[in-house]
Amino acid sequence: MPENHGRTPRSDRVGVWQIDLDDVMQRSAAPIRAALSPEERLRSALMPDPVLRSRFEAARGAARHILGQCLGRPPARLTWHTGRWGKPRIAGHEDTMRFNLSHSGGHALLAVTGPRDIGVDLERSQPSRDVVALSHRYFPAEESALVAETAEDRRPGVFLTLWTRKEACTKAAGTSMLGHGLRLVVTAAPVAEGAVLAHDPTQRLPGRWLVHDISAPAGHGAAVALEGDAPAHLTIRQWEPQ
Repeated sequence: MPENHGRTPRSDRVGVWQIDLDDVMQRSAAPIRAALSPEERLRSALMPDPVLRSRFEAARGAARHILGQCLGRPPARLTWHTGRWGKPRIAGHEDTMRFNLSHSGGHALLAVTGPRDIGVDLERSQPSRDVVALSHRYFPAEESALVAETAEDRRPGVFLTLWTRKEACTKAAGTSMLGHGLRLVVTAAPVAEGAVLAHDPTQRLPGRWLVHDISAPAGHGAAVALEGDAPAHLTIRQWEPQ
């Protein structure tokens, strides 16, 4: 999705920006911090770990710069409110733009589209965890079996793909009920542009979600999910501070 510079985003176009949080702060710390809201500055100031503090500022500041460019507005003047589970909407653009931010370690992803709920998830692989036990506990039976039957050296990657798909759908739904989202079936046959349609057979998390696996930094997995089954075109780029 190209920069809109004040034009309404389209729901069949998704822009995904990859953000190297440490590089952003090394190159552009001052304008990044200047874009933050008073609430974000306060939250940052309360973080005792300087690395976590810097990465929080980078993620929020970069998101403000990207969204401001899309809307043709100064990043520091963007305000948003959050729903019950903390999902943000930009004030004055609630009916025209949706976005979601995810960060893990030194990396972040921001996904932006038109008036269509969206979620993005970025997760770092943890090779030491028992993915067979976790999938047996949380995933539908057919997906638990898929993880267990995968060659041992490939299991963490398969598990991470399924997990990020489910997390992206949960975030798109705007709910904190990841426990319900983990029951989503996310292994349907691919549809347009390799996306899969996810759904919860129990309807605890209602609706259908179009899910794309997306490129991620080494050792990570990532996915973006959109409400409904209408196709969408993704544009993925690295964000470079101006």
